[in-house]
Amino acid sequence: MRVSYRRGWNQSPVMHLLVPEGRAMTTNIGIHRGRRRHGGIRKTVFPVRPAAPARPCILPPAASIDTRLVHRTHQKDVLPTDITKHDDGHYTVSTQWPADHRRFTDEQGNFLPSLVIESVRQAVILVAHDGLGVPLGHQFLVSSAHHRVDPSRLLAPDAPARLDLDVSIHDLKHRRGVPSALEARVVLRVDGEIIGTGGGECSVMTGEVYRRLRRGRTETAWADALAAPLPAPVPPHSVGRTHDCDVALAPGERPGEWLLRADVSNELMFDHPNDHMPAMVLLDAAQQAAYAVFGERPFRPSSCEVSCSRYVEFDSACVVRADLKEEADRGYVLSVTGHQNGEQVFEILFR
Repeated sequence: MRVSYRRGWNQSPVMHLLVPEGRAMTTNIGIHRGRRRHGGIRKTVFPVRPAAPARPCILPPAASIDTRLVHRTHQKDVLPTDITKHDDGHYTVSTQWPADHRRFTDEQGNFLPSLVIESVRQAVILVAHDGLGVPLGHQFLVSSAHHRVDPSRLLAPDAPARLDLDVSIHDLKHRRGVPSALEARVVLRVDGEIIGTGGGECSVMTGEVYRRLRRGRTETAWADALAAPLPAPVPPHSVGRTHDCDVALAPGERPGEWLLRADVSNELMFDHPNDHMPAMVLLDAAQQAAYAVFGERPFRPSSCEVSCSRYVEFDSACVVRADLKEEADRGYVLSVTGHQNGEQVFEILFR
């Protein structure tokens, strides 16, 4: 999955979702309520999170969007509240950001970059289903995603509660009358003011075609994930989290290196059974690695570029590495990469 940004946070980036066979990732993010261990069900218990600074305007839940239209299971994880069609290629998706969502906020109540990517992801999927007529049950395959945003707009207590995502559709292709590929460009606005951009390209296929592409993993991978031993996490506070179940990293063999871990019983990270590691879990891991690298310094990137060359599978170890560099004209660039079976499978860049 490749995420690229053009210079200037207020310029429209392009999100690439076209996927070569066998090398893409679905956008479906899954959650499961229990991990089967030793003949029983282990349930995740969430301790009370310390209260974040109050936002001056906490809005009540807005009109709901069907969870299936954004590939989520729980209403609390649905970000869009409405969709407006301007013409066949232009839509506005009204969105409400959660005041305190454990996955998308830090201990101070600031929004994380992953919330911007998830907002773009849900907006594009909603447009595809509701506006372009993609049937429910079809799979969206992503090779890249990106966003650029003014980082000051993500800070509590003044971060926006509601915003509009203007989605424009380009290079739309059809197969048998149904969209099979598209490019989306997204502009984020708060009260008409542009605060960021995002977008991507995606290919779309039926569930049957996807199952053939995955060559049997759709029937076996989730069971293997439930049965696999879960490595102990790094201390939550070291990666900006408060709960063990939210930690996506286990200790590695050397500094700046970790093992990717995912607690499939955590319903925030796994919304439903999946046959590979969801892209948003990879972004969680990258954000946590960035937090560990920056330490006490604030981690507030203005852009995120995600590239995935292969599926990240459940059944073998994935090594996560972080490399912090300084570019003369752009400041710090943090590259977080994943390596599985001796090959690089993803890279996420923060600038």
